[in-house]
Amino acid sequence: MRFDLEILDFLECDKDIQKLAVCGSNKDLTWIEFKKEVELLKNELLKYNLPKGHPIIIYGHKEVEFIVSMVACMSLGYPYIPIDTIYPKQRVEKIKNIVNSSIVIDTTINEIEFNKENINTNYFLDDQIIYIIFTSGSTGEPKGVQITKSALNNFDKWLKADFGLQSDSVFMNQAPFSFDLSVYELVGFLSFGGTIVLNSRETIENHIDYMERLKKYACSVWVSTPSFISKLLLSSEFTTNNLKNLETFIFCGEVLPATTVKRIKNSFSNSKVLNTYGPTEATVATTIVEITSEILEKYPKSLPVGYVKKGTTINLLDIDQENIGEMEIVGDNVSIGYFKNEELNKQKFEKKYEKRSFRTGDFGYFEDNLLFFANRKDELIKLHGFRIELGEIDKEFTNNEFINEAITIPLKRGNEVVKLITFIICKTDINTEILKTEVSKTLPYYMVPSDIIKIDKFPYNANHKIDKNELITIYRNL
Repeated sequence: MRFDLEILDFLECDKDIQKLAVCGSNKDLTWIEFKKEVELLKNELLKYNLPKGHPIIIYGHKEVEFIVSMVACMSLGYPYIPIDTIYPKQRVEKIKNIVNSSIVIDTTINEIEFNKENINTNYFLDDQIIYIIFTSGSTGEPKGVQITKSALNNFDKWLKADFGLQSDSVFMNQAPFSFDLSVYELVGFLSFGGTIVLNSRETIENHIDYMERLKKYACSVWVSTPSFISKLLLSSEFTTNNLKNLETFIFCGEVLPATTVKRIKNSFSNSKVLNTYGPTEATVATTIVEITSEILEKYPKSLPVGYVKKGTTINLLDIDQENIGEMEIVGDNVSIGYFKNEELNKQKFEKKYEKRSFRTGDFGYFEDNLLFFANRKDELIKLHGFRIELGEIDKEFTNNEFINEAITIPLKRGNEVVKLITFIICKTDINTEILKTEVSKTLPYYMVPSDIIKIDKFPYNANHKIDKNELITIYRNL
């Protein structure tokens, strides 16, 4: 049984079969070993006589079996739902109940759990669903984003055309598979026949161990959120180690600060830094730009998130006097909608130009054909009637030679923003009142934060993004 998905073509050839394919938290597999494990699992799954389009839950962390399971499901045409062990048990059970699958592959113990009561569950489509990733919903209920074969093939084609990757690329995986940032590495290693290096949560939290794996496997492609690498760039061990193979840095999921790019270029002078943007609903990303020295100099206020990929359109809706509008993505890379959530689908998805479209809830603007991220619609800050870009405040703080990082958050009373708080990580001790006086020389009075809080490190959520809710909790407990 062979499922028509372009990224699986490499499984059909015998090139470089002794090259490492997957380096997991538990073991390593060459390509020939990887193919054998995929075939074994496929044969095991076929014994259950599942109908076409039957969903399969994959539960685990960074074991090689997680990758094997995803590829086996792709090859057989079963939509897979990746759930990482970092999720609370209650959330895991909620997703299981929503999906109604008869199969749960637990890669932590390498076992298959079978519930025959759900055997007839079937989500078969002509454009078959490849995966469903559950993201956080504003109502507190997880939203299942459905990505189909055509959308993933579209992403694969773009990755081959615009990212400068190749067959000897070694992808350093940081994000859990339940976070779609990991699709960069998954599709990349499959499409190019490269190598993917998986890292457990314990390894990720220990920068020495993380660097050792970077060196051991000669990783060449780095993929993460900007905030994840910013922690390591403050470490002299990371910036002075012999990591000469690192040549491409891909960022997505958060605003990329210019200071982060400058630190990368200082430590990895021959590297290429790619900034990308896109929600889970548009198959990982939709824009790309290499942040060169010229880009850094030309756009000092904020860095662009890129040029829109070929075949996709980004419209700006409800444009204001500053030419900023809500971004709407139109193209074959757009999801078919949220799983079993027609009410929200009507609000966010529709058809335009005979293609799928998605209202992102993100604000942006164009300059020189480059897209710039302005803010989240649901985080648009207005204080005393003034519209405020929090990133501009952060930049003024990080311009100070004694500050490594800064994050500004709004404190709300109900729906009203009552004050701004800036959290800073300092290189050396600094008087916050003096600091406030300094930034007030360049920021208008309404953008100067009420409080400046010194902190040793930022808290991070399960997807390794800065946890702003936890920062508010920290502030309120002071």
